[in-house]
Parts: sequence; C-alpha cells; structure tokens
Amino acid sequence: MLIFDTTPEQVVNKHDTSSVQALVSNTNINKQIVNNNKTKLPKNEMEVISFFKNKKWPTNEAKKFFNHYQAIGWKIGGKIKIEDWQASANNWILKANEFETVSAVSQNKDNLRTSKNKDYGQPL
Repeated sequence: MLIFDTTPEQVVNKHDTSSVQALVSNTNINKQIVNNNKTKLPKNEMEVISFFKNKKWPTNEAKKFFNHYQAIGWKIGGKIKIEDWQASANNWILKANEFETVSAVSQNKDNLRTSKNKDYGQPL
C-alpha cells in the first residue's frame, strides 16, 4: 500500500493492513451484457417453412418471406441487420393478415362503377 505523506520520498509499507474498503474502478460497469442466446438467421428455406407450418401458415407465404429477406441481405430498410428472424416472420404474418382484410374489402366494392345516372352538364 502506498502512503502519501509530506516527505519528499515515497514510503512503501508492505506489511501494513488496512480496514478501509479498497476503491475499485467502475470503468466497465455500464458495459452491455452480450446475449448469446439470440436466434441467428435461418440456416435454409426449410427452417422457415417449418416455422410457418407451426404457425399454421401456407408454405407459399414462407417461401415469399425467405426469398424477400434473402434478396435484401436479411436487413431491414437496407441498413439494419435482422437480429431475430422469427420476430420478423411473426411481423410478416401480422402484415399478411392486414393485407387480406384490406384486399377482401376492396374486391367486394367496385369503386369505379356506379348505378347512378349522373348529369355532368350540371354545375357543381
């Protein structure tokens, strides 16, 4: 232990014990813990297909998902690498449900045809 005194030379007392708590550096106290249990990218298309089958979704939708993300390098927005492909697949399924409801509504209602006889000669 180093003893700081007013003498011009440093004195080292190797055998002196102290009852004072030792100070420890907290430089790395805020370091993030790395989670090694993250789901990596799928090994192949069959892994994605089995995931979609477990969710009771068609094989064709699994192929669309795999081909889409394979083509863009498993990135979101072209910049952010996908950390959990299963979470992305779940979002894909949710979005597919939204598209089905929107397309079902728009197919039942034909917005371009009307049964009214309009007179376009009348001013608004």
